[in-house]
Amino acid sequence: IVRERQNRTLERLLATSVKRASILGGVFTGSAIKGLAQIVIFWTVGILVFKVELGHSPAGVIMLSLLMVVMSSAFAVMLSTFAGTPRSAGSLAVITSLVLAPLGGCGWPSFLYPDWIQNIAKITPHAWATDGFNKLMLFGADFGAAAPEMLALLGFTVAFAIIAVWRFRTSAV
Repeated sequence: IVRERQNRTLERLLATSVKRASILGGVFTGSAIKGLAQIVIFWTVGILVFKVELGHSPAGVIMLSLLMVVMSSAFAVMLSTFAGTPRSAGSLAVITSLVLAPLGGCGWPSFLYPDWIQNIAKITPHAWATDGFNKLMLFGADFGAAAPEMLALLGFTVAFAIIAVWRFRTSAV
């Protein structure tokens, strides 16, 4: 979106009969397809090369992975509506990653954090995802035990998509 805005192709697209939702949907779909390809490679290598165990509920791990891809795509589209240049888009992505990932437990298990940090971490999708993966893969929980984490990721996806649609309407002129 940022690159198309900079190249003025977004302006041309918006001047045609192409709906804004179609533009956002196309960007989202492209991002989601790339994410799905990455997650398939990630799990294939993990299982075949590193003998990663998916726990008692492989379907839960797969569902959680898919929800992370969808949520990440919505987040990327949302971030692009806040950036004016490709450089600022890259900076936004790096800054949010450097803040949200460690807070959410991506560097070390969040269950080792003090309770107050664990509570703050719940504002990140990362915390919900890692909690779900921990339940399913480390602690042997079943699919239903990770339902709250899956619903939270779905909620983040919807929130990010709503913000992206709202911001795209006001930022793409």
